Amino acid sequence: MPPRSYAERHRFGRVARIPTPTPLGVGDINSYLILPPRDGEGGVTLVDTGVKTPESFEALRSGLKEHGVAIEDIERILVTHAHMDHFGQAKRIRDLSGARVYASAREAELMRTHFSPSGDRRAFVMRYFERWGVPREHFARESQMAELARRIQDPIDVDGTLDDGDEVIVHELRLRVVATPGHCDGHIVFHEPAMRLMFSGDHLLTDISPVPLLVFPKREDEPRPKSLVRFMASLARVEALDCGAVFPAHGDIIRDHRELIAGYRLHHEKRKLQILRRLEGQPASAWELAARLFPKVYESQMYLVMSEVVGHLDVLVDEGAVVVEERDGLEVARAA
Repeated sequence: MPPRSYAERHRFGRVARIPTPTPLGVGDINSYLILPPRDGEGGVTLVDTGVKTPESFEALRSGLKEHGVAIEDIERILVTHAHMDHFGQAKRIRDLSGARVYASAREAELMRTHFSPSGDRRAFVMRYFERWGVPREHFARESQMAELARRIQDPIDVDGTLDDGDEVIVHELRLRVVATPGHCDGHIVFHEPAMRLMFSGDHLLTDISPVPLLVFPKREDEPRPKSLVRFMASLARVEALDCGAVFPAHGDIIRDHRELIAGYRLHHEKRKLQILRRLEGQPASAWELAARLFPKVYESQMYLVMSEVVGHLDVLVDEGAVVVEERDGLEVARAA
């Protein structure tokens, strides 16, 4: 048999996948095109955009061409969340096509800036990391991600915000907005019940368990959102949805999202046990736990690793398995 064409490999009925490169460790990101009922009739909808680099833009332009459309045919851009690989080139696409851009209200607020979660350096945010035991010299390394964010995303004011339960009408399709906080504060997915499909952004991924990233409040007197706790609750929400196909932002199509979610739960149970074993008889700060759990990467990937450790400590504290105490300005965890 002759090799399948690009369009054949990346076409799933009305949905077309366009992978574009990123300079990030996660590799390519999948943007998705929702095509009109009959090719050439009506505009198209794009879900997530890729980063703002010449290589990404050319990959998007070429992918659209393979499916018989052009940048100028995009009439709507749906953004799952405000990370640079998901909205980085939305402004350029809108400038060329006149498309309207939509995101959740929380993520729309972040899209107005050169947002980089690991580059958040407000004074009281720094104090969180210090209480967790992170040495100050590691903050400078993470700030490099904020500089990268300025290069590969354009700030943008969205044209409309989406709330949980809203519907986006795309021709005869009705995409229901489902709030899925966890990976980030205002993450949303789009579910089409009649066609049994979902665009999952970074909430469900094929080959890896998404990291619920640390989120900090707007003001110091507000409580810190517990990202992993919220992520697990969001998993339960999407687990209940009827889906024959889930289109993730990274990796291949997901045919059984409930089996995938069961695997996520097992992963997090194992991580909790790993942390509890390392706390047996030897209390530790989150940074000390990070060094024990991830000795090869805890220094080079501080923000990701701390998101993992602090998130699981949050769950263990809620479950009563761990107690966190303050000792000489440090938060120290011990097995209850």
